[in-house]
Amino acid sequence: MKHALDTISRWLMTALALLLILMVLMICLGVALRYIWGVTLLWLDESLVFSMVGIVFIGAIGVSQNNQHLRMSLLSDSFSKPLRRFLGPVEHLATAGICLYVAWYSFSAISRLFARGTLSNMAEVPLWLVQGTVLVGLVGMALIAIVRLFESLRGGE
Repeated sequence: MKHALDTISRWLMTALALLLILMVLMICLGVALRYIWGVTLLWLDESLVFSMVGIVFIGAIGVSQNNQHLRMSLLSDSFSKPLRRFLGPVEHLATAGICLYVAWYSFSAISRLFARGTLSNMAEVPLWLVQGTVLVGLVGMALIAIVRLFESLRGGE
């Protein structure tokens, strides 16, 4: 399972890097159009914001898989090894629980947006797609936490 998550994580991070390059090109296009030709693309800024949301939440999957997420380890580093071994599964369980709890509410919001057919103001993108990146990111982080929970219970960490 870890190998599959590593592979998915690499593909996601590559796709997000390409999206970031596309965003830079979109910004350059927007600047050129605005200041050289006096043309403004109203949908451009909104699309960039939506792309950033996607990068943050989908990128959180790769960051979590690579164990590069922010954590407050000052206190936990001072604990004894047996206590850290006990708290590891607790941390993974709490992470999975919180992510799944928020994902449940995210799914509820996405369902309402989908049912109503709500579109964004300028880009006219279905908002359930944008909110879907939040859901995918949360479920991905929860899945990684659950895999780590089982690994730590087996003595892998």
